[in-house]
Amino acid sequence: MAEIFFTAQNDGYDRAQVDNYIHRLTEAYQKAYNEYLATCDKYNALMQDYKKLEADKQVGMNANVIARTLMDSERLAQEIIDNAYNEEARIIEQTKNSIDYVYKTIEKAMTDVQKFLVIRSNTELGGNLNEFENAAQSESWVSNGNTDRLSG
Repeated sequence: MAEIFFTAQNDGYDRAQVDNYIHRLTEAYQKAYNEYLATCDKYNALMQDYKKLEADKQVGMNANVIARTLMDSERLAQEIIDNAYNEEARIIEQTKNSIDYVYKTIEKAMTDVQKFLVIRSNTELGGNLNEFENAAQSESWVSNGNTDRLSG
C-alpha cells in the first residue's frame, strides 16, 4: 500500500482528507470482502459438485460391480442349464439302454419258456424231458451253469 500523507492542521489532520481515506479504505475492504464471499460461494458450490461427483462415482462403481455380478450369474446359470441338459440326455440314453436290455432279456425268456412248453407237451405225450435239457444246453443261459435246475 502506498504511503498516505495528511495535511496537518491546528487541531490535528485535515478532516476531509482523513474521511476521504477512510471512505476509500472502507470501499476497498467492502470490495475485498465481497470477493471473499463470492469465492466462498464458488468454493461451496464446487465442494457440492465434488461430493456429488464422488457419490456418482461410487454409484457407478457399485453399478459396475452389480453388472459384473449379474453377468457372472447369467454365465453360471447357463452352465447349470447346459449341465442339466447334458445330464438329462445321459439319463435318457442310459434308460433307453436299460429298457433295451430288459426287453431283450424278456424276449429271450419268453422264447425259452415257449421252447420249454413245447418240450413239456412233447414229454407229456410220451417224449423225454432230456430233450428239453438237450435243447436248453444249446442256449446261453443254460451254458452259464444253470443246467442243475433242470436235472431232476
